[in-house]
Order: sequence, then structure tokens, then C-alpha cells
Amino acid sequence: MASTRHAPALAGTSAARGGEGATRTPQDFDHRDLSGTALVKAQAAVTRQQSRSVDKYFASLGGQAVVDIDALTGTPRELGRLDGFLTGPHSGSARTIALDFVRTHLDALGLTPSDLATLVFRQDYVDTLGMHHLSWQQRVDGTTVFGNGLHVNVTRSGRVLSVLGSPVSGLATLARQAPAAHLDAAQARSRAAADVRGHVETQRVASASRGASATTHWSNHDFATRVWFLTSSGLRPGWSTYVQTGASAAYQHVIDAATGAALYRHSTVDSASGDAYVYDYYPGAPAGPRFGAHHRRTHPGDAHVVNFFSKGWLATGRKTLDGRNVITWADVNDDDAVNPGEQTVTPGTRTGPTGRLKAFADTQKVAFPPDGVAGGSPYSGYDFSTFCTTHFVCTWDAETSRSWKRNLAADENNAFYLANTYHDYLQNSRAIGFTPAAGNFTTAGGDPVLQQVLDGADTDSGMPDIGHIDNANMNTPPDGTPPVMQMYLWHLPGYPDDYDPYDPTSGAFDASVLLHEYTHGLSNRLVVDADGNSTLNSLQAGAMGEAWSDYYAMDYLVTRHFQRDTSADGQVFEGQYLEGGQRDDTGKLVPFRSMAMDCPVGSSSKSCFDTYNPAANVQGGYTYGDLVTVGGSAEVHSSGEVWAQTLWDIRKALGHSVADTVITRGMSLSANDPSMLDMRNAILQADRVAYSGAHSTELWKIFAHRGMGYFAASVDAADTAVAEDFHRPPDPSTHNYDQYISGKVTDSVTGQPIEGARVFVAGLGNQLSAVTGADGTYGIGVPYGMFPGTYPKVVATGPGYLDDVKQVTVPVGDHATADFVIRRDWAMSSGGGAITEYNGPNNSGYGCGPGGAIDGSLGTGWGSTVGDDAGDPTGTFVDKHIVVRLPETVDVSSFGIDPKAVCGDAGSASTGDWQIDVSSDGTTWTNDVADGHFTIGDRGHLNDVPVALSGVRYVRFVIAGDQVEDVAPSNGDNRPFSQICSDPDTQGLYDGCRFVDMTELAVFGTPSP
Repeated sequence: MASTRHAPALAGTSAARGGEGATRTPQDFDHRDLSGTALVKAQAAVTRQQSRSVDKYFASLGGQAVVDIDALTGTPRELGRLDGFLTGPHSGSARTIALDFVRTHLDALGLTPSDLATLVFRQDYVDTLGMHHLSWQQRVDGTTVFGNGLHVNVTRSGRVLSVLGSPVSGLATLARQAPAAHLDAAQARSRAAADVRGHVETQRVASASRGASATTHWSNHDFATRVWFLTSSGLRPGWSTYVQTGASAAYQHVIDAATGAALYRHSTVDSASGDAYVYDYYPGAPAGPRFGAHHRRTHPGDAHVVNFFSKGWLATGRKTLDGRNVITWADVNDDDAVNPGEQTVTPGTRTGPTGRLKAFADTQKVAFPPDGVAGGSPYSGYDFSTFCTTHFVCTWDAETSRSWKRNLAADENNAFYLANTYHDYLQNSRAIGFTPAAGNFTTAGGDPVLQQVLDGADTDSGMPDIGHIDNANMNTPPDGTPPVMQMYLWHLPGYPDDYDPYDPTSGAFDASVLLHEYTHGLSNRLVVDADGNSTLNSLQAGAMGEAWSDYYAMDYLVTRHFQRDTSADGQVFEGQYLEGGQRDDTGKLVPFRSMAMDCPVGSSSKSCFDTYNPAANVQGGYTYGDLVTVGGSAEVHSSGEVWAQTLWDIRKALGHSVADTVITRGMSLSANDPSMLDMRNAILQADRVAYSGAHSTELWKIFAHRGMGYFAASVDAADTAVAEDFHRPPDPSTHNYDQYISGKVTDSVTGQPIEGARVFVAGLGNQLSAVTGADGTYGIGVPYGMFPGTYPKVVATGPGYLDDVKQVTVPVGDHATADFVIRRDWAMSSGGGAITEYNGPNNSGYGCGPGGAIDGSLGTGWGSTVGDDAGDPTGTFVDKHIVVRLPETVDVSSFGIDPKAVCGDAGSASTGDWQIDVSSDGTTWTNDVADGHFTIGDRGHLNDVPVALSGVRYVRFVIAGDQVEDVAPSNGDNRPFSQICSDPDTQGLYDGCRFVDMTELAVFGTPSP
């Protein structure tokens, strides 16, 4: 299925993450993100080059300073404080104040006077607090640098709060060294589409300009603009493109104008998947608290009448739903165009309102399981008797072709109403203030929401196909280009309730779904770089994107009294309508997410239990350490529940208005591609600006209670091995020069010291890091000292070595000694390992090429296919292999293998059967020196495989099977792979029928004599 209970249906990006039956799509990619040798060398260079005066300035900012230096540019990704400002108040314009600060602190910012000439003012966005968010693009020879720039936040009183953006120093010199450009705009657009295996439709050119800032716009809103792009090897000429590449897919790219290669890729799609009758929540929704006392309707589940003209959403005389903020139609064939019959006339006639909903009964004519499938359904213990009732209305019949046409007008009217109502709420709320200046969506600004309801409902003979069911999405390109919202039908055609457990309805009738998708537009327009591009790229950033969408949608519904939220725990559930009020065989309400949003840590409510991963026995709300355990893996929706519950804690403690203020303003203050700790810091800074830090103590209490305390650690937003901490900031008086961490880094096999290794305290910025000398020693906090306390994640790393991580406690008035022993992985690419051969497709363009198997990261890997290179589910497994050349001949003592699926594929695509062959010359092989079968419990870590092999220079890893047969029994299907994956009724249910992956291959040992 496109979405199951273990893969929440409001799917994350266009890449399905974790759900069986998902479709592989390219992962986000940024050539500016360093890894391996390049990262270690760059970080070490930043640490070495920092002058004593700069060290002293950073130390002067105090223990709650935020100093995060970009390894690529050597300039601040973020510079600020959580307990104050970088300057006192100043008079004059915010722009002048910001530039004066930059000129005065050039050394600390890693800039020179000549760099100031490259800054081109972009905007001064003033938020609801009067805070100025000023941004400067960087430009040389008339062309703008993509993404990098300068972002300075200045308060109403003229205090500099923070500096962000990773500006590029020495830009003019880098430009002179750059290669010449060869591709034109049209070629770049085609290359971008080809990079994601998509296509571009023939479109007329709407406008085009030439020169250093050449830009071409096509009639479907695709565009290409000349840019510079910084890489570790220098500045590259490029084209920044936005291209819609097929059904529900759209991407931003930077295409190298010299080579045609992709330098940057970001999916802009976030998913889940007159008088008119409309619903505020969903058809049949019960009354909320105090409802009726000051509202004219009985409850939010009643249809009521709204005039779209009097609301100002439609211009006088408009005949269809082409509005001032939203353009709505039923894109039933999913061609993204308005075809005859897909857009109904403006609702209302002289005789009254139109678009009344017509309910369907739950017919359940289909028998299950399908022929040949052993066992029963995965939800046979649930109660589905609430489907298609007064309180959970069915709006189509999932067994009757084109039954959705009966409510087509109602679908369009309701979606148009909800989107416009929410637009006005976000814009007019002083706490949120999502105005045109902030990047909201209006026809006047060239970017109304293109809202497509019943999307793909007629893609399979009057029914939705598997790619257009149980989901919803929102594609948010940069400001000025229209976003696209797609709302699908729910409940797989031909499947009974106990296999697809969603109420047969349309997403347009569930406000929690539609508002969730709309909120992706808010977060993607507020968390941006200096150039205005969304930076919600990595796992934690994407998880917060989903959490904000959950939070703002439910916050709105609770604030408007459409959703109940009393002092009791476990009441706020997203997607209640979609779940149809189901209860499991113990009587528990089945949640759409793994548990309710209003679940504080320690709650004993029966609604505060992780239903996705019952074996984990998580009861009573999540903490930061649960990032990868919710649902059993790191995935943006499940991981996002940690952040959503934290936000609801803030709402409970501070109230709706204060919470929305600090949460929203925090988005605009955050660093690029933020982790949850980055966003914690931004919220604290927002409170400093909005309320003079009045809520700082309570906010720290909330964050610490959720495991995001002062000492909590995350290397970056992609880190899944986070370390939680439950402490509030230490007393400033406890900082002492005699408190530091020192020690030595050695090789695990030779015992020899390692020069040039980097040791750092994760989560507390660049000021707590050091590089080892020739004798392998280091000192963190020398000479300025640090706070006493337990630092849960101190990391030592080096090229070709696996990280060693320790918890280190710095005592009061004394230093701590922490020696690190790091293990050489001879296969790792940063140490000289290389892929010399592979079969199957090269999925490097999808972020999971063969090189992912030896990149030293358990967050990426190698994705391949089961049968042919196209991934057709034939039921026949074709072995896939890679060959790794080690940097020198090694006596191998063991292998380390993580079989976990990557590339957006679900667990069944993880490596099952495997074999290893070795060779001294790459020609003559010793086969099957190790083999076995990995199962579900082997995923997500290196499994040690001991061997004793001499003279190995080449290692061949063979995938001979996946884990379909390990996953299928949970659905009652005990047949072999060949039968499951050749049966049309079941092959689409498992990613492992199409794809097979693994995360990492490590080789351990010593150089051969």
C-alpha cells in the first residue's frame, strides 16, 4: 500500500520514507555538505586558523553562546547568544546597524573588507515583533551565489541578535578561477529533470533575459537562473532551476553549467500522503468545548453556508474557483492542468447554496485475502463498525468506479474554503503573521496555492491507482512561484476495511490533513537561507517540518474550539476522521500518528503509548532519544512526533498566543538545515526578543524534560545517534579556566597516536573542539575553560576511521581526561577505499549510489534493484554486487555490515541473503569466504563478521536476497519471495519486490607484511 499504519499516511517528501509499496525517488543532495576526508580537513582547518583574538571574542559571549562555523566557508552558519544579544541597543536603520556590526567583527566572521563589496541587499522582512530579518545575497561579476550569503537579525531597539548564512570569503578570486559555462537555460532544465529520472513537458517560454543574471521562466512556472555555486574544489558556474518532473514531483536543482552534473537537489514536495456548503473540521465531527455558546453552529461537523465573494476570496464575476489566494480544481487525471469537467462553477444559485455532501454506505463486497495469499489481514483485531456512520461520513465508494464524481463540487468547495480560511488566519494572527512580506501565497504575488482535489481519482479506469491513494502533499517552491497542493482519496479500491484501515473519504474533507499540508508552505517559506531557498533538508529538519504541520493544524482546531483539549492527556489526535473512530481489540482508540500530540513525559494515559512500535513499550510521551525509535526507525513523520509533543508542551505551559509567537519567530531565526537543538536555540532567542526572556526558565524546563537540555548533543540535522540530556543551563559562575577536556587519540590496532584527528563536543558549537598534534594529544576548552558537567557525546574522528564517541564528565574545578581509540575501516572512501565494479543501476542521482556503501555513514547507503535495472517486480531475484578496492593489501580480521534499506525504501528491501568474496589482484577470487542471512533485528548497526584472511586487496559484496520473507508473515503471508513478488495482488505491497539495499560495508584488519 502507499501508506500503512506503520508508515503514517501524511507522507514526508515525494520520497516515500518507510512505507511498504513506496516508490523510490531521489533524496535531497547538496554538494556543499562535506563528508569524509574533506569534512575532517575543513573542520580541522577552521579550528587551527581561528586566531587567539577570535577565540577570546567567542569566549566573551558566555556559556550560552551559539558559535557554529561552516566547515566549507569558515564563516558563521550561526553566531548568537541564548541569554542575550550580540550588541546593546543602537539608533538608526536596522540595515546600518547590521553592517556596522559586520565591519567591526570581520575577523570573527571570517570575512575581509573586500568581501563587503560582494554583498547585495535582498530584503528587510519585519515580523510581528518589529524584528528586522535582513539578508544580503553575494554577487560577483553580476551573478549571485546560490544559498550562501549574509543574514542578520536586528531587534526593534537596534540590538543585533544573531548572524547567519555562511557567507563566502574571497569570492572575486574564486570566480576568476572558475571554469567557463557551456549549458544554456533549456539544457539545464532538461538535465535537472533527467537527474531525477523525470521529464519536462514542452512549454512555451514565458519570459527570458540574458547576461550574468540570465533567467528563463516557462509557462508552467518552471524556471532557470544563472548562479555561482560553492564546492570544496572551488566556485562553479551553474543554473538554479525549479522543474516539475511528473506526477506529484517537483525539484529545485543547481546544475553545473560547465559539466551538466547536479550540484544541489531539493524536493519541494511535502506529503502524507457564491454560497457553498462547507465543514470546519470534518463531516460528522463532534462538538468541541464551549461550542455553541458563542458560535452560531451546533458543532464543527455540521455543514454550514459561506459566501466566497463576501469573504473576499473571489473577485466579482469570477465563474470558477480561481481565487485571490487559492485556485482549486479536481485534477482527476493528474496532468496538473484544468480539463473540462474538472472545475465546477462558482457555488450558489438564486435558489440557494450548492455543493451539499452526499454520504455513501460501507458496502464491503470484496472478500479477502486475495487468491493464493495465506493468512489474514494485519488489522483483523480492529473495530471498523464506525466507518460510514453519521460521525465518520464516507464520501465515495472504494468499490464503484467514478463514485467520487457524486461529491466533486463539494470536494472543491470544501478544500477552497479551508485553504482560504487558514490563509487569512495565518496572515492576520499577530502571533504568526504569515504575510506577503513573509512569503505567503497570493495571486497578486504570483504564487496562489494551486489546489488539486481528487488528485488522480481517474488514473485506473475510474479509480485511483496505487500512487494516488491514502496520501496528500504540498509542493512549496521559493517565494513568487505557485505552490501545489494535492489531496487524494483514501482507502485502497477493492480492499476491505481490515486491510486498508482508512475511512473511504477525500482529504479535502479533513481539516487536519489539509491544514497540515498548507502548513508545509509556512515552514518552507520561513526556514530559508539568505537567498530565500527552503533549508528543511536533513532528517531532523524534515521531522520538524512534519511536526510544525501537525502542531499548527491542531493548534488552529483547538483554538477555534473544533477539537477538544482539556487538562487531561491524550486527546489531540490528527487524522481522527481518516481513522474512522477505530479501536483495537483492547478498546484503545487507534491514532493516526503513533500516539496523541498532548502526551507529556510520564503520562499514564492509554492514548500515550507508542502504537507503531509496541515492542519498545514506550509509555507517556517521547524524548529526544526516541528520535529513531518511534515506529522503529528514523523517519520524518515518526521522528517528528518528538518535536510536535514538545511544541504542545510549550502551548500548554505558555498558552496559545505566546507559544505561536516564539515558535513562529523561531523559524525565521534558525540556522540553515536546523537540528532540533538549533530550533530550541531559535525559540529561546525569539522569547528573548518578544518577551525579554520572560519565559526562558520555563522553556528550558520543557526542553530539558524532553531530553533537549543544555548538554544534549547532535552533530548536525542528519544525526540519528543523538544524545539526550535533562539539565538546564549551568550557573555562569561555575565556568572555570581549570575545567577542560584533554587526552590522546590512538589507532585501535597499532596503538600509535593519530595526528590531525578532530575531537569535539557535539551540540555546543565549534568553540568546544580541538585537533590532535603529532603526539595524538588534544585539549578542548583550553585556555578559556568550560562548564563542569556531563557531556554525553564527545566525538573523535579521522579520515578512514570510524568515530569513537564517549560520555565525558568534567568535574568542578578540575579537568577531565578522555582518551579515544578509533578503528581503521579499510573500505571507507575517506581513507582511500574505492568502488571499482558493480552491477545493477547506478542510483547516485537518487542519493544512494554504490559509493554509499563505503562512505562511513549509517545514514546513507547503496540502493539497487531486485530483478532488472528498472526494478520491475518479476518474482525473480537477480544477485547484485559491488567490488571495493582497499587502499593497500590487508590481513582482514572481520567485516562490518549494516543491511538496512536506504534510498527511501521500506524494510523489506533490506539485504537478507549475502556473500563475500576476496581477491589480491581483482582477477583471481576466493569465493564465499563469509555468507549468511540478515533479518529485521540486524538493521541499523554494523554486524560483526569475524574472519581470518591474508593478502586481501579487493572485496566483493554480493546481495543474494532481501527481507520480504521476514516482513510478509506479519501480514499473514508465509509464501516464498518468488510467489509473493510475482503475484499482482501482493507484489505492490512490498518494496523488496522491486528494490534491495544495504547501508554500509566495513573492512577491519592490519596491513599485510
